[in-house]
Order: sequence, then structure tokens, then C-alpha cells
Amino acid sequence: MTTTTDGRRIVALLRISAPGRDTTPSVRSWCSCGRDLVAFGQRKAAALVADHTRHRTLCPLLTEGKEAA
Repeated sequence: MTTTTDGRRIVALLRISAPGRDTTPSVRSWCSCGRDLVAFGQRKAAALVADHTRHRTLCPLLTEGKEAA
């Protein structure tokens, strides 16, 4: 399990690497539900960012308790 310095648990993360001109951007979408996807290239990276955003609205680990709030 991954935690922050203040003890909170990290459930999902999106890591974007865009190192500079004439290089290939990459994106990693990770969730503690088992999701671990990687994309390389501008179009695929942008599609994975959109998919990660969609996943955050559907994953039971991320939506649990939001209904009550």
C-alpha cells in the first residue's frame, strides 16, 4: 500500500512525463483496483488521460462513500 507523508492512502494516480521538444510523452494510469496502464505518444497519452478521468468516476474504490457525502 502506498501512503503520503501525512499518512493518507494513495488509491489512484496519473503520472505524465513530457520531457521536452522532439521527445515522446508518456502517461501511466494506476489504481489500487488493479489498473496499471501505460501509453506512449501524444495521441495515446491524451486518450489515456481521458480514460483515467473516466475511470475515477466508475471505480468502486474511488466512488465508495461519495454517494453519502
